[in-house]
Amino acid sequence: MPDFKKEWLEKADIDYFAPFVNLWLACNSWYRSHYSDINGNDRDFINRIKTDFTGRNHLYTKFRNTIDNQSKEGIYFRANLELLHYSLERTQLKPERIPACSFRSAVIDYNSNPPQTKNLIITPKINQDKSVCASDAPTVIKLDSIFISSNKEEFFAGLFEIIYQVRNILVHGNLNPEKDEHNVVKCCYLILWDLMN
Repeated sequence: MPDFKKEWLEKADIDYFAPFVNLWLACNSWYRSHYSDINGNDRDFINRIKTDFTGRNHLYTKFRNTIDNQSKEGIYFRANLELLHYSLERTQLKPERIPACSFRSAVIDYNSNPPQTKNLIITPKINQDKSVCASDAPTVIKLDSIFISSNKEEFFAGLFEIIYQVRNILVHGNLNPEKDEHNVVKCCYLILWDLMN
C-alpha cells in the first residue's frame, strides 16, 4: 500500500489568507453598522475603534477581558499575541506612511504627522526568583515569555492598527505569500477571531 502522508498533509495545511479577508469583511460590516454616525472612509472607522474604550466597542471590551484572563482562552490569546510579535519581527512588513508593522513601533495615532508610534514591548527588571521587580510589575503584562505594556488602551490601539495594516498589505497585493508572512496573517486571523466572538 502506498504512503500518501506527505500529499494529504499538504492538503490539510490551512491557508489563512482567504479566511482572514472574510473575517475582516465581517469586522468591516460590524463597524460600519455599529458606528453608523461616521460618514467617512475606513480610516475614520479604524480611528474610532482605536479610541473608543467604552462598552460600546465590544472589540476593546473583549480584548480587555481576555488579556488578563487566566483560563485557556486567555492563555491562547496571549500566546497568539506573542506569536504575532515574533512573526512580525521576522517579516519586517513595511506599510505605507509608517516605519513597520511591529509592536516595537506600534502606531497609536495614525493621523498625527508623522504617525505617533510607541514601543509596546517592555523589558522589566527581573528578580533572582524570576519574578518581575515590584517597581516594574504595574507597567507590564506577561504574554508567554515576553512582556507588553500594561496600558491596555495603547496596546489595543497598536494591535488593531497592525491588524488593519496587515489587511491593507494583503488586500492590495503587497504581501509575499511565503511562510513567515502567512504566519503573520494566521496570527491576525486568530486574534481578530477572538475579538469578534
